[in-house]
Formats: sequence, structure tokens, C-alpha cells
Amino acid sequence: MDPKQKQLLIAVGAVCGLIVLALAYFLFSAIGENADAKAARDRYARNLRSSNLAEPYPSRANRDVRLADAANAEKEIAAAKALLAKGNDVIALPADQTSSPSKFTEAIGQGIGALAQRQETPAAQRLRAAGSQAQQTAMSYSFERYVQGDLPKEADIARLARQFATIRHVCDTLLDSGAVLITDVQRTRFDAAPEAEEEQPTTRRRRASRRAEPVAQAADAYGLLPAPVAKLLAEDGVDRESYAVTFRAPYSAVAKTLNALAEDPLFVVVTDLSVSSAGLVEAKVDDLVKKRRTTRNSALTRARSAENAERAEELAKRGLFEGVAIDQRLVTDPETAEPLQVTLRFDVYTAPAPAEPAPAPAKEGN
Repeated sequence: MDPKQKQLLIAVGAVCGLIVLALAYFLFSAIGENADAKAARDRYARNLRSSNLAEPYPSRANRDVRLADAANAEKEIAAAKALLAKGNDVIALPADQTSSPSKFTEAIGQGIGALAQRQETPAAQRLRAAGSQAQQTAMSYSFERYVQGDLPKEADIARLARQFATIRHVCDTLLDSGAVLITDVQRTRFDAAPEAEEEQPTTRRRRASRRAEPVAQAADAYGLLPAPVAKLLAEDGVDRESYAVTFRAPYSAVAKTLNALAEDPLFVVVTDLSVSSAGLVEAKVDDLVKKRRTTRNSALTRARSAENAERAEELAKRGLFEGVAIDQRLVTDPETAEPLQVTLRFDVYTAPAPAEPAPAPAKEGN
């Protein structure tokens, strides 16, 4: 065979071999894709069969449980709103006091005058005289604008009336529980002063008191409540107002105040309570120790003068307060102790009264 023919034959054979390999590759690829498609088809078919044979979700039992939970939740929400609505009678002013801005301003003056009259006691006068210049001035109970003669807006009267009635009710509760003097009251400010007044320079004390005021909250804020719960409360008409009251009271009156607020028909939630002592306990302790030491030394001197060695030795070994009655070991006397400085911060929740069911239609006669 001619060498050229042999080379041509080898080249043709190589090309044919490559073509066969390529065809085999495409054949196996097609078989693999077909197998994957079949596997996917079988998987989808199994899922479809299992879905068709599975129980519907939620099942009938789950649906009944969810309906029962929803019914119970509605009952609990209705009961909670009814509980919050009990306080509406406590903080409702008569209609004639809220019929106009001037009438409401007059009602504020009368209420503040009644609270001031309750605090004209000798103990309150002593505290007022010994306190700062701020305590000696007349209290406005966070309504200074209207005490000074400004008239509220018609749209603000309803909320201002609830706030004023709440402050007066809580202050009366404090005084009934034994508080001596109310020194400061703050509320949620929503009735902003005119821009001209806001631009005027204010004193450092007024700016400090503004910082201490409760911050006005949005309708869906509700303090530390989760946002979904707060939104539901806002949609259900539940309102929250924040207040802060500073007062002077004996330590026993603080516990009485908390108990009274817990039993009050107005839904009051105490958010903070800070107590500071206004007296020097250390000086009273020193006076008590000196008095007891003088008493024991006098008894020891009398025993030695009477040549009663046994009695003198017993007194010398006895502790300073050993054998002393309990009422003589008190550092402070509850009746004469200096009143504490107390700041009470609280939120008040209210809700509209539940609607009365509509009367059943009268049955027609036969």
C-alpha cells in the first residue's frame, strides 16, 4: 500500500473515532438528563400524592381550639376594658365645669384652692417655711398657664379635664394616706404654649422642671408594651397618661399611699418610686448613745455611792443597751420623725365604658 494512502486511512480512522466518541458523549448526556427528569417527575408525583392524602391544615380540631382561644381572648379584653372603664367616674368633671374654656379655668382655680386648703396644717407650714423658695410659692399642679389667666383650646378641654381630675384625685389620696405637703406635680404635656411664649427666655429652674416632666407618648407607644399589643390597645380606645408627684410624708404614709392606689378604682400603674430622707439620722444616733451612756453612768455612780459592789459590778459588765426596752432603742420616733422626700411616677390607663346591648325588638301581637 502506498504510504500516502496509509496516512490518509489513519487520518480518516482517527476522525471517525472522534465522531464516535462525541456521539457516545451526547448519548450518555441525554440518558443522564432523562434520568434526572424522571427522578424529578417521580419526586413531584410523590409530593402531590402525599399532599392529596394528608389531613387539611388547620385540621378541624385545631380550628376549634383557635376559635375557642379567640372567644376567650375577646372575653378577657372586654373584662380588662370594663375594669379600666371603672375609673371614668372618678376622673369625670361635671358638665357645667367643662362647658367652656372660662368655666374650666374657674374649675381649675377652685380645685387648686381646695387642695391648698387641705395643706394648711401646722406640719405643712413648718415644712414650707423651712423649704426652698420654690416650696413657699403657690402650687399650680402643672396648670400654671391657666392659673395665670390663659384659656385652653376647646379641643383640649376634654383631655385637660381628665388630667386635672386625675391629679386632684391622686393628690387627695396622698393627703388621705398621711402626706404632709405636695411640692411638685408634672403631667404629660400635650397643650403646647404658643410659639411666642416658647421663644421667650426661661429661667434655669423652669428648664430643669420641663426636663423632669413626663414625655408625651404617641398613641401606639404605651411604655414598655410590645408594639402589636400597644397597637391593639390604641385601636380599642385605651388611653395612657403619665404623671409625677413629689411630696413630703412620714415613712408610714408611703406604704399607705401604695396600698390605696392599688385598691383605687382608677387603674394606676406605679412606674417609679424614689424616697430620700430629709433628716440626719446619724446625729440622732449620737444623741441616743450619749443619753444612754449618761443614764448608765448615773446608775453606776449611785450604786457605788450606796456601796453596792454587786450592783456596780453588774452595771459595769452590762452592754450599753442591754435590758433597755424596745421603744427606747428607736433611732427615730414615728410621731416626730422628719417627713421623707418622695417622688412618685405613675401611669393611668382608661378606656371608654362598654356599650350597652341594644334592646330586643318588641314582639308584635298575634
